[in-house]
Order: sequence, then structure tokens, then C-alpha cells
Amino acid sequence: MADTATIGDDVLPETAAEQGSVTVCSEESSAANAHWWRIADLGILGIWIALVGFILPYHEKWEDEAQAWLIARDLDLRFIWFHELRYEGSPGLWHTILWIAQHVFHARYDTLGYIGMAGATAGVALLIFKAPFPRYIRWPLAFTYVLVYQYAVIARPYTLLPLLVFAVAILFKDIKHPERIAAVLILLANLTLHGTILAGCFGLAYLIEAYQSRKDLDAAVKRKYWISIGAMALTFLFLFLILKPTPDVEEFVQKEELAKLPAALQDGMPSLGKKLVSIISGGFLDYLWPSILFLVLSAHWCFRRKKLLVFVLGVGSMIAVYGFIHGYAHHQGTAFVAAVGVIWIAWPTKAEAERFNTSERWEQHGMAALLVCLIVINIWDSAVVLKREYLYPYSGAPDAAKYLKSVGADQKPMFGFLMGVVAVQAYFDDNRFANMPTSYFHHGVPVAGNNLDVDELHRVWPEYIVAYSHEPELMMQYGIPLLTAEGYQIVHFSDGYYLYKRGVYERDVYFILRRTGR
Repeated sequence: MADTATIGDDVLPETAAEQGSVTVCSEESSAANAHWWRIADLGILGIWIALVGFILPYHEKWEDEAQAWLIARDLDLRFIWFHELRYEGSPGLWHTILWIAQHVFHARYDTLGYIGMAGATAGVALLIFKAPFPRYIRWPLAFTYVLVYQYAVIARPYTLLPLLVFAVAILFKDIKHPERIAAVLILLANLTLHGTILAGCFGLAYLIEAYQSRKDLDAAVKRKYWISIGAMALTFLFLFLILKPTPDVEEFVQKEELAKLPAALQDGMPSLGKKLVSIISGGFLDYLWPSILFLVLSAHWCFRRKKLLVFVLGVGSMIAVYGFIHGYAHHQGTAFVAAVGVIWIAWPTKAEAERFNTSERWEQHGMAALLVCLIVINIWDSAVVLKREYLYPYSGAPDAAKYLKSVGADQKPMFGFLMGVVAVQAYFDDNRFANMPTSYFHHGVPVAGNNLDVDELHRVWPEYIVAYSHEPELMMQYGIPLLTAEGYQIVHFSDGYYLYKRGVYERDVYFILRRTGR
């Protein structure tokens, strides 16, 4: 009994040694477990990289991917920022990255996908290693549709959106270092229009929370806030000046041009209501009412976590932009990424969770269950789209370029019809279409290549015409007859499918016509 006895409050030496040994063993065991979990995290990231890296060579790049590449290839950086971006309606961080890749590192067009993948990988790495969610959420979340395909395989500026939004989420609760989050927000603002709006929304929410804690901030920190606010204000002023549209921007005359289109084309333009249904369902659970329920329950949870303003600003702004300004399938992921970022911000720390009462614990479990539902649906989407990306052509552009090279068409003047031909241009070293002044598509009036100029056609008399369409039936009905009437016939068809989740958003095809006589 002597080895377990106590004298007053003192533990006998043998017992103290045993207790110390248990403590050391417990710490060593915890460190060993953390080490193995870190290796598991690396393994998940490795699987993600292997999956995206495998599918990437099977993706045929489409017009929007090619457009940014061609602008960066053919223009100097100053001209891009202070002239061309206003016609693109987007800030130039992505164009600058592509410009550096081409003009400094001499990157080829086939590296574009890997440039996008690099940014996407960094964002997924933040999610896997830094997100506060349990591993049963953050691991499968990395393989959801937006994060493993739409903003990873498709090489557009959106591949950097998760990285920057997740970085904001990491820094959001650090109110004593505003310069850190300001630097990330400035990058986010220069990424896309959606990024600009998100940067403003996250920045405003961050400032409001900091203002509520202003008594805890010393003079040096407050000075940093004023500097950060000034930097952000200058950023938005700069973007306003370089993106402010001029009267010759195509979008200003688009409504007038729309009125001249055939009724069949006008009927295809989505209404505000349809666009709102599209972004709410497409951005979350694929179906309208389950997605609305997800948004309502998530908003309620954020309200309970005192982060409702962040939710409304972040997620609400992405839904509003899609509905009121412009929206296509690839924009729906902005609402998904914003929602993940907001829930990340609202997620409790381990210390907070330990203080939860029973009701708060159940609310936390409910939010985790909502995320699991979101993950299951979106992994289903990613599994289908990755299979189809492997089996079917996303765009007909590379096949069209290959055919044109095989018949020597690129050695003579050609004509291009509609913006999509830029995806073919990217496979050549310079502009190959005589009716287009630039290899990229300049969205300024007069818009070259959108309409058939018969006089120019007769003057140049190209042997080949490449006509792009995302509605092949309508092209056959309205466009091709104009060309056949001038003595051209179809000699090749390059098929493509703009894949979106478990469906096809639109087609991405090319008709190649050859002159049969004068």
C-alpha cells in the first residue's frame, strides 16, 4: 500500500513519477495522432491533384478561356489594363498572370489549364488544412462540383476565387491585423466583377465587426485600419476608372441589336425570375426548394452565430449579381464559394464549441448535416461531369483547328463568324481571320465578326469560313443559308458540349465551310 499512500497533500515519489509518465505519454500520443492526421490530409490533397491532373488533358478549352489568353498574348500590359479591360468588363489580375506566364516564362497555350489548376490547388489546400470543419466535411467538400471541376479544370479567373475567399475566411476574425485581410481583399477585387463585389461585402462586414470592438484596439491598430481603408478605397476608385464603360462598349448597344434578332433567338433570353431560380438551384442543391431551404436554414444558423450580415452580403450579393447584371452557368459557383466562405467565418472555434449549451450543440449538428447534404449532391454532380469530360468534347475548337491545319486552310485568308472562333485562334500564333482585326474578340462597336459583311466577303473571297454556334439548329436555320447562298458548303463539323453538372448548358460547335465557286 505504500506505493499509493499520500502524506497530507503530497504524492509519494513513485506515484508522481507514474502520473508524469502518463502525461508525457498522452502528449506524445496526441502529437503522433496529429502527425498521422496531417499525413492523411496530404493524402486527400494528393488524390485531388491526381484526379484533376488526370482529367485536365481531356478538357477542350472554349472561347472564354482562349479570350483571356489571346489578350495577354497580343497586348502589352499597360494597354490591357487601361484600354481593353473596360470592354471585357472584368479586372485584370488573371490577364496579368497570363501575361507574365507568356512574356516572362514563355508558356504555351497547352499550359493554360495547369496555370488555372495551380490556383485551384492552393484554394483546396487551404480548405483541407485550414478550414475549421471536421474532416468528414472538409475532405469530401474538396471533391464537390465547383472545387474539383468548374473552378479547377476550366481555366478562368474563377480558379483563384476559392483561394482568395478562403483566405478572407481565415483572416476575418483577426481584427488586430487589418492590413492582412486588406491585402487579400485587394487581390480579390482585381480578380473578377464577382470578386470586386465580394471584396466590398466582406470588407464592409469586417469593418462593422471591428467597429463594435473598437475599444479593444490601440492607436497603432486603428492607424492600420485607416491605411487599409484608404488602400481599399483607392483600389475601388482605380477599378472604377479603368472599367468605366465608354459608349462604344458592345453591351450598350446589345439591347438594340437584340430587337433585330429573330423571335426564336429573343425568346431564348432568360428573364430575371428564371435567372434567380437558376442561381439558387444551380449554386447549391440543384433543385429550387431544397436550395431555398438550405439558404434559409443556413441564414438562421448564421443569425444565431451573429454572422447574418456576412451571409446576406456575401451570398446575397452573388445571387443578386447573377439575376440583375449577368449570369451564366459558370457564375453559379460564385454563390457556392461565397456560402462556404461565410459558413467558415461563422463556424465556432473549439473553445466556443466547448461552451455550447444543448440547443447550440444541436444547431451545430444541424449545420453540419446541411453541409453533408450539399456535399452529397455536388459530389454526384462532379462524378457525372468528370466522366463526361473524359468521354465527350467540351468544345469543338481543337478539332476545328486540327482540321484547318490538315487542309492547309491556315495558310490562306479565312473568315470567322461569331465570338467563339477565338477558341480556334488560340491554336495559331497570330490572327488567321481576315474579317477580324484582332485574334481576340474586341467587344467594341463596330463589332467585327458578329455579322456577315457580304461586300468584304466578295473582296477577300476566303476559301474557308469558320462559323461558331452554341445553338447548332439555329445556325443551320439562320446562319448557314447566308453562307451557302454565297457559294460555300459545309465540309467539316466539330462538335462540343458545354458540360454543366449532370447536363449540358449549351453546345459549343464549329461549322467549317469551303468555297465551291465564285
